[in-house]
Amino acid sequence: MSRKLMVLLTLWCLALTGCSSGDVAGTPREIDPTIDICPVCRMSVIDEHFAAQIIDSQGQAEIFDDIGCMSIFMRRLEAGAKDSILATYVKDFESMEWLKAQEAFYVQGRIDTPMSFGIVAFAAEEAARKFAEEVGGKQLTWEQVLTEPLTIGLDIEFNQEDFNVQDLDTGETRETQEERGN
Repeated sequence: MSRKLMVLLTLWCLALTGCSSGDVAGTPREIDPTIDICPVCRMSVIDEHFAAQIIDSQGQAEIFDDIGCMSIFMRRLEAGAKDSILATYVKDFESMEWLKAQEAFYVQGRIDTPMSFGIVAFAAEEAARKFAEEVGGKQLTWEQVLTEPLTIGLDIEFNQEDFNVQDLDTGETRETQEERGN
């Protein structure tokens, strides 16, 4: 009888483990502002309109308070580490639902985001287009979010050297300013 009980207990534990492994399948996890800290800027993730997350192949989630912070994090990863990313998600600016980062439509402009990168995501391209017109911003693809110079509208000096940040007012990068002698 104890052998049957042991087998049943083992199967029950395995079933529970399988049910709780949603992150391993790449499912985004909910944000807990009391414990979730952005690994780039070390700020609490309080306003979910701008949140993003990466889930690695081990099911571990990294939560970001700003899409720009996730872009910096991804740029810093070495090639092998990038291969271990199972999924990337961003919050839809309107509904605050998780979207696959590769499928979202982005707007960058003078938008007050937690770290002033000014990037927000939308589920629908039309919503992104309208918002870009409203704020005088530009639409971006996921690839552009990861590769183009980051614009910091409110804090021009933040990471300017490391990430070739672009000044919103002049459109110049630090490299361009140095070449001109500014």
